[in-house]
Amino acid sequence: MSSDKRPIDQNENMFIILCASAILIALYFLKQNYEYWRRLGVPGPKPKFVVGNLGQTFLMKKSPLQIFIDIYNQYPDLPIVGIYRSITPTLLLRDLDLIKEVTVKSFDHFQDNDLKIDKEIDPIGGRHPFFLKGEEWRIVRAHLTPAFTNTKLKWVYPHLEDTSQGLMKFIESQSDALNGEGFEAKELCMRYTLNNVASCVFGIDGQCFEDDNSEFKQIANKYLSPDGWSAVKLFLMNVFPFLTRFMSVKLTAKSVEEKITNILSQTLRYRERNNIVRNDFLHVLMQLKKTCKDFTDVDVIAHAAGFIADGYETSSIVMSFVLYELANNPDVQSKLRQEIDKNFAKNSNTLPYNALQKMTYLDAVLKEVLRIHPPSFALEKRCTKRFTYIPNNSEIIAKSVVIEEGTPIVLPIFGLHHDPKYFDNPEKFRPQRFIGGNKKNIKKYSFMPFGEGPRACLGQKFGVVQIKIGVAYIIRNYQVFVNNKTQLPLKYNPIYLLISPIGGLWIDFKKIT
Repeated sequence: MSSDKRPIDQNENMFIILCASAILIALYFLKQNYEYWRRLGVPGPKPKFVVGNLGQTFLMKKSPLQIFIDIYNQYPDLPIVGIYRSITPTLLLRDLDLIKEVTVKSFDHFQDNDLKIDKEIDPIGGRHPFFLKGEEWRIVRAHLTPAFTNTKLKWVYPHLEDTSQGLMKFIESQSDALNGEGFEAKELCMRYTLNNVASCVFGIDGQCFEDDNSEFKQIANKYLSPDGWSAVKLFLMNVFPFLTRFMSVKLTAKSVEEKITNILSQTLRYRERNNIVRNDFLHVLMQLKKTCKDFTDVDVIAHAAGFIADGYETSSIVMSFVLYELANNPDVQSKLRQEIDKNFAKNSNTLPYNALQKMTYLDAVLKEVLRIHPPSFALEKRCTKRFTYIPNNSEIIAKSVVIEEGTPIVLPIFGLHHDPKYFDNPEKFRPQRFIGGNKKNIKKYSFMPFGEGPRACLGQKFGVVQIKIGVAYIIRNYQVFVNNKTQLPLKYNPIYLLISPIGGLWIDFKKIT
């Protein structure tokens, strides 16, 4: 009786043995890798095979940043927690003294943000200060810092007032048509902040109140929103940090890059040919080009485009939460309206810049919103030079811990802001935390919505001013209420890196007569 089975030859045997050996070796080193923090004496949650501590991210249930906050809350007595972004050992900080070291005192050991964008691949996104590294970042920051002084903000302030008045006209024109449906707060605020960016940076009318699908709005919606393979690479780089050594991603689509370049190139040529000086950020960038030989047209375009992310997306998120909290707390809204009414100029019906800066209750409301709803759950940095951490008064971590170069570092902003150790009754909206003597009770580095130290957000002053004036105009002219389309309690989108409530924040407006 014959058999169809062919005997396995010696080469095939050898191949099977080699494959099995390779798998066993890989499993051994993976297991050893997951012992990294234990060997250093740093406690943390047990990682799972390949996914580490990011299992819920792979299931699309939570973003990595949301997972970091869960872990922060699980270890209230630890100064640091050892976690794994897939197979990469990552250190989550809870100790305020260490956060101070990382962001300020020993900044040269942690000077880079974690995500890498190659400017050769993405000349616009890659030049954003957030993504630049080392000495190149230092040079660019030195170039751009003068653009955000109080003097420069006063320059652009009249443009912000014009947009705020346009916002009032838009709300009034739409109120009857909505028929009780309410405004989705972020969508409304995005129209406002995008018009501000168009005017204060690009020197154009964004037409975002007049046209639901204006060209500038289309550009902004696609900016820093990679599609196709770029989106897949961004996800992979976020959950497998070691991949940043081997790949980069293009955040700005080619079509968007071309449109931004075309708009700015036309504006620059027009201003230069006609010797036009307009008090806006584009003029500041043009002056930089004249005085700094290494600051080119590409740099002007890239840093102007950077305002779309900083001055449009982030600011609209924060402003929408301000409206939500005011709608949800009518006593706070009433008190704020009294302060606003006192500071508006009676003759011109405008809000002077100096008066806005002196409004302490408005400032406190905004800071309390930033505490409860920081735009990012966490910030991610990278150790750039070996650092030795010596715990203070920790019984669990008794010895010093060496943080090796290349180790990702997590600053859990949302966790710090909601920690009862630093903020009494942290879920309660209480602007008085940031008024008068109460401010002294807030521990340094427990509240840092914009980051801290040299890497803090460059455009935060512009963002704060545009939010304040927009909110001031709204609350002076309208009472705001939470529309029942808002899904309560708030839950956040698991696949969006910034804080984004599922279903949106829906607000009703009632004209004050």
